[in-house]
Amino acid sequence: GKGFTPLSRVEYNEINLDQLSAFGAGSEINPTSLLQARLLRKPENPVALLGRGEVNVPLKVRLHRVSKGAQAKIEAAGGSVDILE
Repeated sequence: GKGFTPLSRVEYNEINLDQLSAFGAGSEINPTSLLQARLLRKPENPVALLGRGEVNVPLKVRLHRVSKGAQAKIEAAGGSVDILE
């Protein structure tokens, strides 16, 4: 392939909202809980939450990256979003 591949590129574990349906109301969603639920491909990589799907229960989300659409849906359901460093 032609082109340049940056050496400092970060690969994320991408999780969608519809994959969080197994978590109950008030659950804390973090890399550890996602690993225990077997939703991460590479546990050493940071986690990004994307907005596909709906969320109907309040969740406490603490991840490395959250899309604006996913954050809006979580907060509309009464949940909270914290970004990890």
